[in-house]
Amino acid sequence: MGTNSFDQGLRLIQHLGGVERPAVLDLFESLGEAEFGEQCVGFIYGDVYHRPGLTLPERQLATVGALSALGYATSQLQFHAKAALKAGCTRQQVLEAINQVGSVTEISDALAAVEEAFAGTEDVPGERPQLSPKHREIVMIAACTALGTAVPELKAHLHGLLDVGGTRRELVETLLHLAFYAGFPAALNAMSAANDVFAERSG
Repeated sequence: MGTNSFDQGLRLIQHLGGVERPAVLDLFESLGEAEFGEQCVGFIYGDVYHRPGLTLPERQLATVGALSALGYATSQLQFHAKAALKAGCTRQQVLEAINQVGSVTEISDALAAVEEAFAGTEDVPGERPQLSPKHREIVMIAACTALGTAVPELKAHLHGLLDVGGTRRELVETLLHLAFYAGFPAALNAMSAANDVFAERSG
């Protein structure tokens, strides 16, 4: 990762967070690991977030889905819920994403946290208020990946994404993105499930 990755990542996280100095950099600096913090921003926000295959709104919806399912990352969920608005999603789309996750796990805390984060914000007039079928499947893939114990449901939603017109590239890119929010082992398990789905569909 070079300086350009960090500069690109810093610009993106500044846009998503709406602040000049991202709190995550201060956190790493407080632990004496400022350089590692810059490397994280550069790799995740400067490189991964700019990979083709998913749009920025889709990446934010996937992140919200994963963090909602995890249930313990309140501050990160609040950050990414508000970041989803900066990326072009509507409040309604973010709340629908969390409600979708409710089909596989408890979401009351996630909803309360996001409602708190959204206090004082409004939808932009003219924006599409509902999630598309493809985006619903991306959210559910994210949630099932994060849970780690919902393999049958995960496979059903992997099939579902392809059934509603999602591409193999979008599916794989969703799983790669989730490695940084659901954890690398969870993402690897989901990639294995994806291979099973691809084999089933080609058989």
